[in-house]
Amino acid sequence: MRLYSKSVSIEGRALSYLRQMAGAEGRVPGEPPIVSMGSTAPPFVEDPQSVLDHIVSDGAQVTRPSIDPYREPVETSIYLFDGDVRLSMPMGISSLNDLPMELVETVVRTCYRMGVIADLSGLGAEPSSVAGREDYVISGADGVGSTAARNVQVIITGRDDVDPALVRRVVSSGRRPVARVPATDEVELYTALASSGFKAIVIDEDLEADREVELEVAVSLCDKALRSSGTGTKALRYTVNLIATSLRLRGSGDVFKLLGLGAEVVLLKDCWRLGIDLQRESNPRVVAERLEHLLLGMQKELKLLAGAAGASSLHSTVCGNRELFRAVELDDRTLSVLGVKAAGSW
Repeated sequence: MRLYSKSVSIEGRALSYLRQMAGAEGRVPGEPPIVSMGSTAPPFVEDPQSVLDHIVSDGAQVTRPSIDPYREPVETSIYLFDGDVRLSMPMGISSLNDLPMELVETVVRTCYRMGVIADLSGLGAEPSSVAGREDYVISGADGVGSTAARNVQVIITGRDDVDPALVRRVVSSGRRPVARVPATDEVELYTALASSGFKAIVIDEDLEADREVELEVAVSLCDKALRSSGTGTKALRYTVNLIATSLRLRGSGDVFKLLGLGAEVVLLKDCWRLGIDLQRESNPRVVAERLEHLLLGMQKELKLLAGAAGASSLHSTVCGNRELFRAVELDDRTLSVLGVKAAGSW
């Protein structure tokens, strides 16, 4: 059962910040916008649009001092697939299926230069720029198919769709099987995927399911279920990567909270397109430049958020660490599902 609609508008201040970082507005691209210490953000002033709006960062205190990322290093690298792939930041770019192939090629090359994942889901033909960048691309085809990407996606909508034989075929082809599933509260699906040998699970809130829940709820359920399942001393969570994506994600704040709930990578859909003003700008050179600036700006925002929480590394300190967060105005059941304490709790 969902608490909020899937539709979230990105406008006003949120949209302006994205465009300033991308260089579509303002004069300092690639830098987080400077704002005051005051805030009108939800849920305190503005109306919340999602469960994420009820989650706040529990600022660093005396026993866990804050870190100034302008003077001390804050590590944003994320390691995927048993350490075989290193991303410079826990983000990727998705929603490319309606773009001209020239722009898709540009985005894939830009993602590789910036060290982030390019998600080709829903793309009919595969761009030639995938060659030489295979580790940093999730294939657009469902199944093995003809793809140069090493990360092969398989769309799975229920537990009955899990096919260990398909997983073995993907692995035998020298590639990594990646399951793409809807945001559901069916935790048995997540454990079945990890047990079958999938190397990553992409929870896509925009896929339909019978038992739909919010993306943040699904991510938390998946993370907790896999941490409590496994064989011997090794939990299933340490054999599979967790990736989250949705059209409603708005920027670094949402990314940071999803990391805390258990995700290792967040694929951006609408916000990057709005940030670089893709509706009015289609020049590949400008698109590449703005996407680079936007990713750099969001990376710096993640460093600021991590530093304020006293975390020096996103991968080792933030991912799955709910203790860094508190929730405001959420009922006990939702708090329990998320694994996040109410604000004011020790």
